Amino acid sequence: MHALDLQQTIGNSVTEHPELVKVYMDHQVDFCCGGDRTVSEALEKDGADLEAVLREAEEAMAAAGTGAAAGPGVVLLSDLTSGELVDRIVGRHHAFLKRELPVLRELLSTILKVHGHRHEELYEIHKVFRELALELESHLVKEEEELFPKLASGGKECGELIRELEREHDGAGEALHRLTELTDHFRVPADGCRTYGIAYGKLQELVADMYLHVHAENNVLFPRFH
Repeated sequence: MHALDLQQTIGNSVTEHPELVKVYMDHQVDFCCGGDRTVSEALEKDGADLEAVLREAEEAMAAAGTGAAAGPGVVLLSDLTSGELVDRIVGRHHAFLKRELPVLRELLSTILKVHGHRHEELYEIHKVFRELALELESHLVKEEEELFPKLASGGKECGELIRELEREHDGAGEALHRLTELTDHFRVPADGCRTYGIAYGKLQELVADMYLHVHAENNVLFPRFH
């Protein structure tokens, strides 16, 4: 029997069981910015169906126990050294943002011009994304040029910088929640064109990657240097 520990922090539950990421994301449960909440608190606060989450979590953990859930080569972030973890964050998540943010800017501008008169929510989506992208681009520079070099040197006197970055993560998390709401969970309207679908698909990918990105930092990397 693989049971979900409701009193464990939700961040630690994902660190120990990466297969739970899909379960939590399917139920819109925040495990990154709100990673210090217990699983029980997170499920209640985020309005998840407790019975469904427990059932799906049990199935996912059982499958992972047989090697069937997340596929071969699954990496436990807690097993990585801090240097390896930073390399993974920069190589995967930072690279993703640097590649995708400019593409999304263009796509959202395009669908706003074409569909904005029929779908007024696109104006707010465009605004929220634009502000988020600017914040993220500044955030990446701060991490790569200030924090990560300090961590490589032992991480002394990084506490305030880490807290500042965590606050920025919270702001990004709020923007991601807002984008999810504004897009009706990335549901393309019936009159949406192919570009509309691509834009919403990429927004959904952005949200998913950011959850993993912030989880790796807030719940695994940063606590090592607090």
